Amino acid sequence: MDALIAFPHTFGTMRRLLSVLALAAVATAQAGGDNLPVGARITGMGQAGLTLIDLWSVQHNQAGLAGLTRPAVGVFMQRHWLSEALDHQALAVALPLGRGTIAVNANTLGYDLYREMKVGLAYAMRFGEGLRIGVQLDYLSVRLGEGYGSRAMVTGEVGVQARLTERLWAGAHLYNPSRAELGGPTDERVPTVLKAGLGYTFSEKLIVTGEVVKDIDEAERFHAGIEYRPVNALFLRTGVSTGPTQGHFGVGVRLKGFDLDLAVAFRSLLGPTPQLGLSYRFP
Repeated sequence: MDALIAFPHTFGTMRRLLSVLALAAVATAQAGGDNLPVGARITGMGQAGLTLIDLWSVQHNQAGLAGLTRPAVGVFMQRHWLSEALDHQALAVALPLGRGTIAVNANTLGYDLYREMKVGLAYAMRFGEGLRIGVQLDYLSVRLGEGYGSRAMVTGEVGVQARLTERLWAGAHLYNPSRAELGGPTDERVPTVLKAGLGYTFSEKLIVTGEVVKDIDEAERFHAGIEYRPVNALFLRTGVSTGPTQGHFGVGVRLKGFDLDLAVAFRSLLGPTPQLGLSYRFP
């Protein structure tokens, strides 16, 4: 009888442990200290945001912050593959100061049994009208629940945007150049990722972007996207990304200083990842 009473408790503990390990495996495949995509506008464009000027450049290419002309604050939420255990939230604040912009951001992924967190402090500066450079210092942490421990590390990132012609911009970004270690029994390192891409502005209504992403330990990935603005207050977006292949769709609404962005990324077998972003640009 005692064994029967103890069994549910033991089974429950094993189930929680397996949940932790399964979620850790999924999150490591998706993140593992990686620079998680953040920002519904950029996701709607296939995560090809290297050359854009956007509040969420804090996560894609800090150089884009130098193009902001007004202080801004934003929040972001997404649910990977509709799994509550893979909820992802983020907050960003940017303050232009003359030719430069300072920004802070924080995002977290997971739930009480497994959680990743990133906090960043960024500074970007524009040099004339054709060059922007940004840097960011990051604090990363990974925590396992049920007393399984946590790890933390510090790394950084640097980005640049350069005008090639009146309508064509190039962008590049390097994440974790110091090859910071995530630790653990296998001495896993935080991914070091280099991105390079182009963005072409056909008109005030149409922007096309594309980029290649190379984790030094993995194969190249490709991203491409389009943003179309049929009227001043409405943005329509679509894109594609590889590694694995995903389709991206998004819509944005701009009302005075508010920007509301919705996006969804579709991945075969795993399903959709819906996203919501809300930001405000101060006068």
